[in-house]
Amino acid sequence: MTDVTFPNFFPWLPQSVDQRFNNGWTFGNLHVTLANSTAPEVEREVVSKHSYGRQLGLLSDAVVALAKQAGATADPSVEPLIRLAKEIDAIKAKARRRRCDDLLDELKALKRSNPRQWAELVKAVGN
Repeated sequence: MTDVTFPNFFPWLPQSVDQRFNNGWTFGNLHVTLANSTAPEVEREVVSKHSYGRQLGLLSDAVVALAKQAGATADPSVEPLIRLAKEIDAIKAKARRRRCDDLLDELKALKRSNPRQWAELVKAVGN
């Protein structure tokens, strides 16, 4: 905590302020504080290694797999999750295609602009 003392020429201000700001941490629209977590520092460390998206993805994959194994894919409580998983897979596939297209464009530009580096890259990749 920081103790700040203001000069006397601001008589309407308190002589000292003792205020914590952002007692937790923020990730996008998610605010993790002591009010909604008993261990915000642990959550911060977990999310730094395993994003919420990755965690939710693994859980949804597991639920969908279990639903398929149990023959419950038509269950109204499972259908939305299956649709969501398919939509997420489509988004990921589109992102992969964009990355491949971007990489191809960069490789073509390298081949045109620097044939020596291009030859070294082809040799390193092994055709």
